[in-house]
Amino acid sequence: MKKRKQENPIEEVGDYMNAPVVTVDATQNIQAAAKFMHDQHVGSLIVQQAGKPIGIVTETDFARKVIAKGLKPDTAKVEDIMTSPVHSIDCHEAVLDANKFMAKNKIRHVVVTDKGEVVGVLSVRDLVHYFSNPRMRTF
Repeated sequence: MKKRKQENPIEEVGDYMNAPVVTVDATQNIQAAAKFMHDQHVGSLIVQQAGKPIGIVTETDFARKVIAKGLKPDTAKVEDIMTSPVHSIDCHEAVLDANKFMAKNKIRHVVVTDKGEVVGVLSVRDLVHYFSNPRMRTF
């Protein structure tokens, strides 16, 4: 029996991440950050302080934490609802490994890095696109 040549190389996280990274300052009020996220058509923002990533805020954070905590969106800060610390994965990791990493850590978004620098975000939605397209599968 001939060994079948693999048709697709291992798919890397960098091929499926969202870039460029959309950021918000930790002291930005929640209402302005939510509007910015809406205007940018993204589901998450990397939260920065002094130019360094310190957390992530997602649509789920806006929906669950603001209401549940009774926060006022025009005065409360993004840092009050962000998830921290930031989980990250290298852009050259395999998509399947990213899926396992996200499942293990019970997260829906992961920051993607290249040589330690933030270059993108991979979301569960990106993984759905990967797994729902059979020609992308290498397993």
